[in-house]
Amino acid sequence: MGTSTAQRSPATPEWERVRELYRQPRPDPGEVVGAIVKALDPETRAEMSGPGVAVCLDTLLTGSCQVSERGLAGYLESCGAPKTGPPALSLAAGLRSFSAARIITARATSRFAELALDALAVAAMEAASGRDSSALLSLDLAAVEANYGGYASRGELWQLSQTFVGYDLDRTFRYFVSRDLSDFVGTSPFPHVGSAQQFLDGVGYYCRRSADALDLSSSEPWLEEVVTAPEATRLGAMQEFLSQAMTRGLSLLGTGGGA
Repeated sequence: MGTSTAQRSPATPEWERVRELYRQPRPDPGEVVGAIVKALDPETRAEMSGPGVAVCLDTLLTGSCQVSERGLAGYLESCGAPKTGPPALSLAAGLRSFSAARIITARATSRFAELALDALAVAAMEAASGRDSSALLSLDLAAVEANYGGYASRGELWQLSQTFVGYDLDRTFRYFVSRDLSDFVGTSPFPHVGSAQQFLDGVGYYCRRSADALDLSSSEPWLEEVVTAPEATRLGAMQEFLSQAMTRGLSLLGTGGGA
């Protein structure tokens, strides 16, 4: 499941236009993201919502349901989470580890599955902290249980899905940019590694803001039904849902949805 930035972007006219943007005096993250959307081939678009990515979303949603039903302590034990440390971090680590094992079992490994594992962990930390990152390390078991399990009990699985999609787009487009950005470190737009990292942060922020405009709330009744289905049925349905959400997300990214 490699995501090495040693791989460069395809040698196509569309990707060359992306690289030209890195030569501008002040490259704009949104403009770069929009150009990347136009450069993506159909195969890559499909891989962005592939089986491994769907496994990560499925783990995040069904985890909230299980925590809501039987508590966090039992769920952490069942998914092999660390037994020490802040509960929010244990939850994120457990979800990531459990998803990684599921991906291997399903033979669904890919670079986009690995990026989705990172997105899953960050989305889980945001959910566990009640969207308050300053509280991440201080929340006790009961608070994390209420925050994360609350998405299922309040009928907000759509919101949890939207959070995941935002972070997955964040990680994926950082990856796309990183493949070529190192070639431009030391030039006027990116005089040092820190300026390149700042640009990557801008790319991620743009992607997350775009995902905020998705509004997947109409999917809630469907999600609540799907998460109770057998795994084989559930994963196929989850992948289709994710494909539709990603298509909408890419459309927003390509039209300035994160501006």
